[in-house]
Amino acid sequence: MRKRNVTEDDLEAIEKEMLEELKRPHGRRILVCPICGSTDVTYYMGLKMGYQYQCKSCNYVGALILEEDVIPGAEK
Repeated sequence: MRKRNVTEDDLEAIEKEMLEELKRPHGRRILVCPICGSTDVTYYMGLKMGYQYQCKSCNYVGALILEEDVIPGAEK
């Protein structure tokens, strides 16, 4: 494997790309039930047992939960 020398221009391009990424709109994450797909999910329990979640639609309780990014203004 050949080493590539990183130039000042490379670093400036990387920095520019990182700054552009920061400018893009970032949404929030919503919790989604892995059983029924509902977003009506709340934290159920925590601390020593780790996080547990409860779905109010199907009454699922468990540690496995899906997270979905929601970007403002984006349609599904």
